[in-house]
Amino acid sequence: MKQIIHIVGNRPQFIKLAVLYKAIEARKIARQQILHTGQHHSQEMSGIFFDDLALPAPHIQLQIENTDPDQFIAHTTRQLQHYLAAEQPGAVMIYGDTNTTYAAAMAAARTGQSLHHFEAGVRTGDLKAPEEINRLLADRLSSVHYCCTLHNLQTLKAEGYGTAITATPFFTGDLMLDAYLKIPEDASFKPETTSYVACTIHRAEHILVKKNLEAIIDALNDLHRQIPVIVPLHPHTQKKITEAGLTVSFRIIPPLGYPQMKAFIKQAAFIITDSGGVSREAYFAEKPSLVVMARPVWPEIIRSGAGLACAPHRDAILNTFIQLAQHTPNYKAALFGYGNAAQNICDHLSDSL
Repeated sequence: MKQIIHIVGNRPQFIKLAVLYKAIEARKIARQQILHTGQHHSQEMSGIFFDDLALPAPHIQLQIENTDPDQFIAHTTRQLQHYLAAEQPGAVMIYGDTNTTYAAAMAAARTGQSLHHFEAGVRTGDLKAPEEINRLLADRLSSVHYCCTLHNLQTLKAEGYGTAITATPFFTGDLMLDAYLKIPEDASFKPETTSYVACTIHRAEHILVKKNLEAIIDALNDLHRQIPVIVPLHPHTQKKITEAGLTVSFRIIPPLGYPQMKAFIKQAAFIITDSGGVSREAYFAEKPSLVVMARPVWPEIIRSGAGLACAPHRDAILNTFIQLAQHTPNYKAALFGYGNAAQNICDHLSDSL
């Protein structure tokens, strides 16, 4: 039986992994290993997800300090190369667009592995964003491309995938939707208020650029005077808020595990986020969402009428939120498939392995 190595490092990757790992295990397609790069390594950003999602502990967890992105990518790539060269798995599975994805793609390519990229074909066109570089490189080096949406599939085909560049990409649907449908929310999670804005802010171009961070914090402070704003705050975002000396008047809570986060979104009146994962979860929960990105990761959501988007500017956020409160969302389009992405990927793996 051949081996699949899943290389993961952050919250959204753990969620996608949980669904696919269990599907592969149930069908006995291959032996599996989980390699955790440590990109998110704390209990609140990593351990809690392995516990909540009933995932086995990683077979390998790298101990690499994640304070400088370039050093993290370099050290991770080097260690992954050594490991993959020794193991020679039947397939390496990578997820999304993080620095873990970038490092894993480089290591797999340099050691001649069959590289399978889930969430292929996502594009914003913003080459200043590290995630866009990661997506482009991961897709270019991958042998197999699994697409969450038909738009992603069409993007890859328009770029030449499936012709001269590589094998035909696949539309599988979204493992995040599988997870949303299969993993129950924490029924005990009850915010102190019944009508609130659930908000997440973590994107590098927002928290590392002081004027953007100030604008977002100012807007959330203003909104909080009208309707409670609750933010499960990423530790790195908290650090940057403190370093910038910004005053926060909205409510901050610790990061949430998946069942708690699902309940948090389902009980909210509105969602404000700069997260590709949370914007999808808002769509699944049929909640009006404001995506704080000039170029959203999932333009499908905006085009379908399910949400609105804006740049990270104070007035833009406030004005767009007013529109959101008056907006009639449309959730009818099955943008991310039908909750069978793991089975679709398993079907392909069964044939290819």
